[in-house]
Amino acid sequence: MVLLLQSIYALLAAIALAFELVPWTRNAFVKYGRTRDANVDALRLRSTSLCAVLLTRFSSLTVSKNLFSHFYWIGAFSGWLVLLDVAIWLWSGHSTIFSPVSTLESWDLAGHTALGRRSSMVVGLLMYNIHVLLRLKETVCDQPVSSAQMHIGQYAVGMVFYIATPFAMVADAFSKPSWHPVSLWMLATSASLFVYASVHQWRCHHILFDLRRQKLQQTNVQHSNPRSYTLPRGDLFEYVSGPHYFCEILIYISLWIATGCQAQTVLWVLIWTAINLGITARESRTWYSKTFGADPVRKALIPFVW
Repeated sequence: MVLLLQSIYALLAAIALAFELVPWTRNAFVKYGRTRDANVDALRLRSTSLCAVLLTRFSSLTVSKNLFSHFYWIGAFSGWLVLLDVAIWLWSGHSTIFSPVSTLESWDLAGHTALGRRSSMVVGLLMYNIHVLLRLKETVCDQPVSSAQMHIGQYAVGMVFYIATPFAMVADAFSKPSWHPVSLWMLATSASLFVYASVHQWRCHHILFDLRRQKLQQTNVQHSNPRSYTLPRGDLFEYVSGPHYFCEILIYISLWIATGCQAQTVLWVLIWTAINLGITARESRTWYSKTFGADPVRKALIPFVW
């Protein structure tokens, strides 16, 4: 189970990097939202072979970016189900009927490990579930409706990620004989970083939401260009073009710290998240530079660095 989960994240990261390196696949499959080329003809391959024709048609298969809420609905269901079963398992010593934990337990290579030593995994999983619930609340209640599109492959990747990640959060605690209890100071560091990143991500998301509402109001009242944009200002937007992506990476760093930095599967989740959002942040900064002009102070993802 652990190797399977790690392989999923490693494969996703490799595909994302490979697609980013090739201009056609970057335009067709990587970009989404405002950075995605709305002109499908511009994405056509020059070759007339059957493979090229099928790829071109596949590249045009998009869904609404509003379907991001599906990620958080399935993530919340999967995450809280796993958390409930883990809690029951820790309390009673056995998992419930049809429990997802039974799948992990059947792959357990550390059956002699005491339950108490594994209990720290609940903290990271609880933090992850809180994060998913916050994102679900934002997408359902706060985020204005968008006309932006994303490729159907990105939608599929998102669904796989949010189904698998709750299992990834606890898999190493079941499979590693050398799993050690996490110290209190590491849990405190993890929680502090998690709160800091969550608060700033919330603020940055709502800055974007407010700009989108203003754009929709102007479109309705003045019949202005519905695809006009305003440069976001405030909070971490003063330092990077994608502060919400930066905060997302910090959140997953905090989840890894919550495992005592000993969960390799969670590390792979972090690597995939950093690569995926790093690519997205780079595309966003390129788009901002073309639209509003280059900003020497505002970096792509990491303040003062990149």
